[in-house]
Amino acid sequence: MSLRWRIAVGLAVIAGIVCTAASVGAYLSTKQQLLNSIDESLVARTHDANDDRGPGLGGRPGPGGERNGCPQPGDLQPSSAAQIVAPDGTITQCILGGPTLPVAAVGLQTITIDGTPYRMLTSSWHEGGLLQIGRDLDEVQDVLMDMRLRLFLLALGGTMAAAALGWWLARRIVRPVVKLRDTAEQIASTQDLSTPIPSDGDGEVGSLARSFTTMVDALATSRTQQQRLITDASHEMRTPLTSLRTNIELLGRADNLPEGQRVEVVDALQLEVSELSDLVAELVELATDSSKAEPAEPVRLAELAGDVATRAVRRSGREVHVTSEDGTETVVAQPAQLERAISNLVDNALKYSPDGTPVDIAVTATDVVVRDRGPGIAPEDLPRVFDRFYRSTLARSQPGSGLGLAIVQQIVERNGGRVWATNRPDGGAEVGFSLKQSS
Repeated sequence: MSLRWRIAVGLAVIAGIVCTAASVGAYLSTKQQLLNSIDESLVARTHDANDDRGPGLGGRPGPGGERNGCPQPGDLQPSSAAQIVAPDGTITQCILGGPTLPVAAVGLQTITIDGTPYRMLTSSWHEGGLLQIGRDLDEVQDVLMDMRLRLFLLALGGTMAAAALGWWLARRIVRPVVKLRDTAEQIASTQDLSTPIPSDGDGEVGSLARSFTTMVDALATSRTQQQRLITDASHEMRTPLTSLRTNIELLGRADNLPEGQRVEVVDALQLEVSELSDLVAELVELATDSSKAEPAEPVRLAELAGDVATRAVRRSGREVHVTSEDGTETVVAQPAQLERAISNLVDNALKYSPDGTPVDIAVTATDVVVRDRGPGIAPEDLPRVFDRFYRSTLARSQPGSGLGLAIVQQIVERNGGRVWATNRPDGGAEVGFSLKQSS
């Protein structure tokens, strides 16, 4: 069942329940009021008959012209049956043509005579015995039957009107959702993420449309980045693969190469294979989100920086100094990922620092800054140093893929921080990041 039908049927059911409850309540209330009115009428007639005493008792004449002891005719209206039950059990009919009422105890009750319902009141008669007055309920039944029909038609009409109104409202409510559904199907079939998404209103549907727009924009950005990554990767890999092919062809003629040149070719192959392996590993790091497997935990940046510096000294033989001002403060982050980010910053600084010059790592509670003593970063290159595969004119002569700082940015942003790069006043560059201190 579609959403429109669900809304329409739901409103119809609610309206039907309300109308039915109201109709039943009105019917029962009216029925009780009619019965109460008849009961009051019977009680009043009985009271009037008992009060009408003395000479001239207005009963109807008997066969010989004598009075029969019945109340006056006016005292019985609008009763349809009345009788006097003498102490000896003799029954005297007081209304000609009226039915004989069954003798019963004093009180009000509903009886049936020849299929006709009567409301009967039995009371004491002032001359002894009982006075019984009855009134048929045909008039009440007619009123109630007519009321039942009217209430049924009213409930049915109200339910149908609610269903129609629900359908109309549902069409208005669902129209933006239908547009959004059609747009989603169009995007799925055409793969065109630039398709405009309708956003009507400020309510939940409008919020859903804006959320869908945000999702599609994120998908478009992801696709653009993916295509750019593939294009840049293919471009970056073309050079080492071409060099590998050339050197392999040279090795195919190894018998004709001097020993020194053969050694140079093998060394070049090893270097190119190493760079190609590093490039592939960095591409995998950027293309996947493996960091989600590592939980965040309180981390002291000084400890991570110290471990990175120790490995860098052992690997490069260069001086790497760590200065810390963080005390015991920590940040909540992924330790292995942050260690990778600091290591990339240190490797980048070592690559551009002249031989024999140290690299400094300054650490605070939330910041890590790596300083080198190289040529610095050209002003036009500063906004793009964290871009994937971006390499300045100076960097193109250095080994590397141009992905190291891009990986740093990705890791830091995943941990809720930010990166920056600037030049030192006394020469060299500063590249670092900031994180939020744990509470």
